Amino acid sequence: MGVAENLRTVRARIAAAERVAARAEGSVKLLAVSKFHSVLEIREAYAAGQRDFGENYVQELGEKVEALAELTDLRFHLIGHLQRNKAKKVVPLVCSVQTVDSSDLVGELGKRSVAFAEQRVARSPCRSAPRRAGRSEHRGRASKGGRRAERRRRLARGDRA
Repeated sequence: MGVAENLRTVRARIAAAERVAARAEGSVKLLAVSKFHSVLEIREAYAAGQRDFGENYVQELGEKVEALAELTDLRFHLIGHLQRNKAKKVVPLVCSVQTVDSSDLVGELGKRSVAFAEQRVARSPCRSAPRRAGRSEHRGRASKGGRRAERRRRLARGDRA
């Protein structure tokens, strides 16, 4: 099965789930995980209408952003763990950081996002600096990189983790 056919299948399943859950059509957005996939495969998915892609590794993300720079409405999101020292590099490349696990990282992303927004130099179709999101603990297993509910609330308030 090719990339376009896989996308059609997944989109049909999403549409069915939206109907079952009584959600508005198109309210669920597909974030295609592109880690370990080639630039050619991302181009195939793009040609099939996919615009949002998730990457785990900052170096691979940077290489793909550069190789696909002419696709001006392509949006990348960081979906893996991010070390604080890589925040400066990742902020100009992504529309969102899906996994934030410490108040130090929240602060660093905030600082880098403000600096990025002040420069008004956008590489992507993202309307602003990247959004940050916390990742929940996966069924109580901290080994999956998530955090317990109380810790998420502290991070959201800006308390030290």
